[in-house]
Amino acid sequence: MRKIIMALLLLTAGLTSCSNDDEPQHEYTPAAHAERTVLVYMSGENNLTITSGTRFLNNDLTELIEGSSQLGDKQRLLVFVDSLNTNSQQASNPYIIEVHGGKIYELHKFDKDFYASDPTYFKQILQWVMDKAPADSYGMVFWGHAKGWLVETDTIGSQSRQHRAYGIDTGEDMTVTEGSYWLNIKQIANLMKGFPQFEFLFFDCCNMMSAEVGYELRNIANFLIGSPAEIPGNGAPYRRILPHLFKQGSELYRGIIDTYYDYYAESYKNRPDLKGNSVPLAVIETQYMEELALATRDVLTHFKEPYPTYPEFPNLAKDSITFYFYEDAPIMYDMRAFVKTYAPADVFDRWDQTYRRAVPYFRQSQKWMTAYTYLELSFNTFKSDCTQNGCVSMFIPRNTETYYASPYDYNYASQIYGWNKVMDWSRFGWDE
Repeated sequence: MRKIIMALLLLTAGLTSCSNDDEPQHEYTPAAHAERTVLVYMSGENNLTITSGTRFLNNDLTELIEGSSQLGDKQRLLVFVDSLNTNSQQASNPYIIEVHGGKIYELHKFDKDFYASDPTYFKQILQWVMDKAPADSYGMVFWGHAKGWLVETDTIGSQSRQHRAYGIDTGEDMTVTEGSYWLNIKQIANLMKGFPQFEFLFFDCCNMMSAEVGYELRNIANFLIGSPAEIPGNGAPYRRILPHLFKQGSELYRGIIDTYYDYYAESYKNRPDLKGNSVPLAVIETQYMEELALATRDVLTHFKEPYPTYPEFPNLAKDSITFYFYEDAPIMYDMRAFVKTYAPADVFDRWDQTYRRAVPYFRQSQKWMTAYTYLELSFNTFKSDCTQNGCVSMFIPRNTETYYASPYDYNYASQIYGWNKVMDWSRFGWDE
């Protein structure tokens, strides 16, 4: 992607020797109370620090620094960075910087390494940002790896089955390596609910635009923005996207989505495998998630075939309804396409009005960059008319071995989420 600028090299070299809470003198004086503070949470102690020679974390950090020249005096951009200590270009311990006017201002260096996915530290970092950079409104960018609502045991703070979700940290820079851990969705919701309502959460990571995630985070932020599918390793084009993080309402989410989508549509023009495609993206307006959950619960009883004709229905593979991810089996289906396929037209139209309130804007793509294919279906063999899609996924229980016998036990694990409690799949014979 882009080369690392000298300022970043100077920053990381300085960070290795500075003391905790040093606040050096500099010419930039941030507003005592900003119009908006945005935190970019870069959970990069994983292969995003360096993959096949590409330094995704450094590249995006460089873009953030350069893009910050577009910010106003009352717009504050703080970046938490946790990366692998692979060479002299990386600091071994996490740190927080502010970027403004194309320059870096060191704010805080932690005196030891820790898991960026540790809920205790996650909350401390949020509190630190609120205390040091108070503002009228707040936004947050989740940068790193994610797998939506998937469930795994590798979560700090619990020995039971938990939500895999966001921000895997390998722990490689710690004195004692304990393994890799994620931050789960319910933890994120619980940790953030004590803070002021965020204007937006922008997920620059895979698979986070799902009904399950949207419902769980409905009381945390006004808007959730991201992709239901995998995203490219290069992530968001931050030089172009930064000004939109400080907008309001539809200017905010349309600016982020259009800039992101158009950037990759242009980038893929010369790639035969991706030409004409980009990254599927959507926004969830959280105030309508309760309404959407109730409408979806009710629409299931109006399907053209009784739902479900257990165990064969729905035949999602036969109908080639767009799915965005699988692990042993497709598990994140486009919810709008699912309802449109099986509900009578008039029932779908009424439901779709609710959907459009909850998901007021999305950009579709027939195919996207992915590392996966699945049996006879891959991520470019869905119905040629993808206008039925809505770019938000939903889990649908099925009576197949992989849904019961896979390491994740999807039919059971998905029921932990509030969305699926509203769906009450047991009405149709889908027991845990």
